[in-house]
Amino acid sequence: MPSAPTSDAPASHLTRLTHLLHAFGVDDGEVQLLERPPQDGPPARPVLHGATLLLPAVPSGWHGDGGHCHLAATLHAIGHLLYSPRRQPTGKRKPMGLALAAAIEDVRVDRLLMRRYPGIARLIRHLIRTQNELPQVGFEARIARLQRVLLDPRAGDNDIWVIKGRALFEEQTDQLDDAEAFQPMIDVLAYDLGQLRVRMNLQTHAPPFPWHDDNSHLWAHAADAEQADIPLRRPPPPAGEAGAAAAQTSASPPETVALPEIARHDYPEWHHQLARVRSNWCTVIERAVPPPAPDETGIRTSDNLRLQRGLRLDRRERIRRQWEGEDIDLDAATEVFIDRRLGLAPDPRLFRRAGRAPHHASILLLLDLSASTADLLTDGRSVLALEHEAAGMLMAALRAGSDRLEVAGFDSDGRQAINYLRLLDFGQPIPAEPASLLAFARSGLSTRMGAAIRHATSRLTTERNDTRVLLLLSDGAPSDIDVFDERHLVEDAAFAVGEARRKGIRCFCLTLDRQSEAYVRRIFGRGSYRIIDDAHRLASALRDTCARVVDSS
Repeated sequence: MPSAPTSDAPASHLTRLTHLLHAFGVDDGEVQLLERPPQDGPPARPVLHGATLLLPAVPSGWHGDGGHCHLAATLHAIGHLLYSPRRQPTGKRKPMGLALAAAIEDVRVDRLLMRRYPGIARLIRHLIRTQNELPQVGFEARIARLQRVLLDPRAGDNDIWVIKGRALFEEQTDQLDDAEAFQPMIDVLAYDLGQLRVRMNLQTHAPPFPWHDDNSHLWAHAADAEQADIPLRRPPPPAGEAGAAAAQTSASPPETVALPEIARHDYPEWHHQLARVRSNWCTVIERAVPPPAPDETGIRTSDNLRLQRGLRLDRRERIRRQWEGEDIDLDAATEVFIDRRLGLAPDPRLFRRAGRAPHHASILLLLDLSASTADLLTDGRSVLALEHEAAGMLMAALRAGSDRLEVAGFDSDGRQAINYLRLLDFGQPIPAEPASLLAFARSGLSTRMGAAIRHATSRLTTERNDTRVLLLLSDGAPSDIDVFDERHLVEDAAFAVGEARRKGIRCFCLTLDRQSEAYVRRIFGRGSYRIIDDAHRLASALRDTCARVVDSS
């Protein structure tokens, strides 16, 4: 077994841990640092994404040797990669049942490793015995106490539920290789927790032992099952490998290059069950797009989809001094009396009528760039390609007009990483070929809609035009990898839309999800959304919607 890595040589110890993955037969495995620091949510835990293990730089909640904890995390990940089923459907299981099943699976793979490799058993038991004293009550406490007695034969516990769990597990130790064999005991223990009225805090729950990963790889939730095979962005290579990496980079497609970060912004999030706003809960990461190259091609805008200027309806104003109209022009009437007193011939144009004046608007087009936009349609094109076409049409239509346009896209990877891609800023010249900018909008991860709406709102509030419109193109319901309550992100997005409207911003959504009637109405309200049955009509629907929404604002 390799020596424990030290914190003063992160690159070398990550390399050694990667070699450890390879030694156990995980040929495509890699260990990277988890760069996002924890905020006020659950403590950071390792993340297993495919065969890539992401380790927190400093194990949260750990006061011992961080190197040994990293080593144990890598060995635990090997156990999952070798023995655990991946991407299991959650079905109708509730979050507490999933967390309990994940905890038993953690113990099962650790026990398999400990049985086959005695050195690993000594390491794990040493780490358990150096942990701080465990809490005594609550769901997380019972999980921690159960795992401790199952991994350390010297540990004891007087809790009836823990004692029962230990006995049920030990009855199945001759079937450690079969994950399904433990499902009956999981059902029994979950039922007992319900009878004991034990509650689970969804927002702060994390595996109790810091070398255990977050278990996100075990489950395939309906909202984010598409993300399983999306590759991670690779960190820059060490200096010594720069030459070799340069040759590979020159032949790599553009999507492997991470766009530079502009800034980070913290935003609140609404918790509908607690009925309160949690401050600084989400982090939006703005990313920049390089200037367009003159030879960029690929996404061209069809002329027959361009927004015709005749479709723009202008703001009405009152035109004075007319021969006829709906009401009297009081200024003109006053001048008539003055002219008559002076003996002058009065001007008979005494009326006012409705007229038309130029209507200037600030429009922000926000594109959903979640993983599902990579899905292919019957003609072989993806949903993302249709979003590109629609956005390109709007950019081309407004290039020569007086309206101001901003185009952005978003995806998310948990509440600490909502990526906001600024494709075109307000006041920036629209390129002759929009494809040069839109090519950087690629399918990403999840859809934390509320945070993206709040950041788009902050961009719109700086605009001086009276009419400010937020148009969202989406293909599915809000979702994220750290949220299990289906209503949570829907309610937060609805709250964010309400905040935007109180600031004078009109919000409208075009969605391609045919099953979205309930949640999209909850978020945007009746009359402020449109469901596109035929995805190929997205561009023309955006044309019509833009004209109508701008006029009605």
